[in-house]
This record gives sequence, structure tokens and C-alpha cells, in this order.
Amino acid sequence: MVLQKHFWVASFALVASGGAMGAAPDAQANKTLMPRYQSMEACLKENVLRAAPDMTIAQLRQSCQALLVDTTTNTLHEQDIGVLDTRLRVESISSANRFVLTPHNRNYILPASYTRHPNAAPFEEAQGKPIDLQNTEIDFQISLKVLIAQDLLHDNGNLYIAYTNHSFWQAYNADISRPFRETNHEPELLFSATSDWEFLGFRNVVNQIGLVHQSNGQSGTLSRSWNRIRARSIFERGNLALAFSPWYRLPEDAEDDDNPDIEEYLGHYELGGAYSYKNHIFDVITRRPFSNKGSVELGWSFPIRPTVRGYLKYFNGYGASLIDYNVETESLGLGVVFSDLF
Repeated sequence: MVLQKHFWVASFALVASGGAMGAAPDAQANKTLMPRYQSMEACLKENVLRAAPDMTIAQLRQSCQALLVDTTTNTLHEQDIGVLDTRLRVESISSANRFVLTPHNRNYILPASYTRHPNAAPFEEAQGKPIDLQNTEIDFQISLKVLIAQDLLHDNGNLYIAYTNHSFWQAYNADISRPFRETNHEPELLFSATSDWEFLGFRNVVNQIGLVHQSNGQSGTLSRSWNRIRARSIFERGNLALAFSPWYRLPEDAEDDDNPDIEEYLGHYELGGAYSYKNHIFDVITRRPFSNKGSVELGWSFPIRPTVRGYLKYFNGYGASLIDYNVETESLGLGVVFSDLF
């Protein structure tokens, strides 16, 4: 029985506008995660050439204001802004620079990711012989986005092209030539607009809708893919960020559908949340939380260096990857994260 049968989360899925869920932590956490400047002049000098072509000096100064350090305490100036605003302001400096790629979902590498029972059945079926998968492998994700149009709704609403690569690499398995067990490719066309309305004490910060394709790039019996229209609403209250991410699967012809029952396992939405406490970020993501075919993912990131954070990830349930969408797995990984939820 998977963990989510006993797990209840009154929160919404997180994935996010730029690091994953798109909320920034408290000032202490920002000190580690964001670039810091001791003067407005230093920030302006470094970022004036990176800023979007139509960004005004006033807007650039406002963005820099969120990054100034109090030289007497070496902490960021406290701002009258929400937890997501700092990240959005930082992104606004460079989002239209064609020499800059902006983080989208989480970017991380887990050199030690242990899976209790790795799923070898699809590969054995395809190759017609036993495959000895190791329990320990490398789990990593690369996720980027590029701004292609902005201010589509007067002075709001940006359009992005995004790409996420999530790979599982049997790097320590020399007996089978260290193959990539699975790589999931997820390109998407994403429209994102900021908001400021409140609901039950939570401020709705970002709303998104996008066209998403996800596949593992395989053929024959190993092929897995689906296409969706996916929405996302992100909320914040203090150091707590919540999101709701429903989707609609675009129908395919039966003869072209590699995984017709994928919605029985991955459902129609994600739920989750994240909380920042003293520079530590705790997060949860769940699908179909009240069924026996869902999943739960727990994450904890913690400070190591200004540009790198430690990351511990636990997964239990279905859909750890597309090849495992209908297979229950349990895994625990430890490594580092380069662009976090915040």
C-alpha cells in the first residue's frame, strides 16, 4: 500500500514559474538563493545590459531593490513584498536577454538515488532477455524556459517556450554499459500572468496555462507519451506557497496511444505545497492522493553554498517516470539542487 493512502494534503500542486512552484522564501533564505548587492549602483551596473530591452530604469531599480543587502547585518533589506515577488523581479531583469536561459522547474542532480524494486520488465520484454538493473542510479533534471512574447494583456501576460529533461541513469551499472534507463522529455508552450487577488488569506500570485507534450523518446513497446492542456494557479501566504495544477489530456487515436490508461494512475491534477523555514525548504507533491494508484513526493532542500543547496527527495507510488507510470515504485535520493522551488 503506497504512502499516499495515509497522507492528506490540503494544498495545491507545485511546479512553477521558474524554479518550480515560483515562490521565493523569507529574507534569510533569499540571502543564499539570490544574487546580493551592497549598493543600488552595483546592481544597476551589473544588470543594465542583461535587462529586457523595454525595461525602464525605474523598473530595473525596483528589481534591484529586492536584492540589496544591509551591510550592517549582511541580510537582505526587508521588503513589503510577497514571497514570490523577489523571484519575479530577479527574472524580469534577464528574461528577455537572448543570451540567458531562465530556470523553469527544479534543476538538480542526485548522484545516489536508491529504488527499492527497479522496474526491469519493459526492457526485458523489448530485448527478450533478463536485464539486471541496479537499485542505485543517478537521477537528474534540467529545466529551462525562454521568453518569446511579453505584456500580451496590456502590461501583463508573458509567453514562454520551456523544456524539462528528467533522466534516470544507471551510471554505476558497468555490466550493461551504464545506460540511461529512462529519459522523459517535456517541451511546453506556456502563458503566464501575474495576479493580486486574495482568497482565504492567500494571495493568488501567478496563473498559467500551457500546451504540454511529454514522452520518453522510445519506440515500440518502450514508447510512452501524452499531450495535455495544463493550467496552474499559485498562491502564497508568508513563507507558505500552494498551487493547483489541473490538466486535460488531448485524445489520441487508439492505434497511436502507447498508454491509454495513464490517467488512471497520473489522474487529472496535481496537489502540493512548499514551506520555507530558516533557509530550509520543505515541499510535497501528490497525484490522486485518496486512491491506491496515486503518488506522493517529499522534498527537503538545505543550504550548502550560495549557488548550490543540498536536496533529499523521497517518492512513493505510481508515475515516477513515464516507463513506470503504471508500476508502483519507492525511491530515496540525495544530491544537490541548482535552482530550487524558490
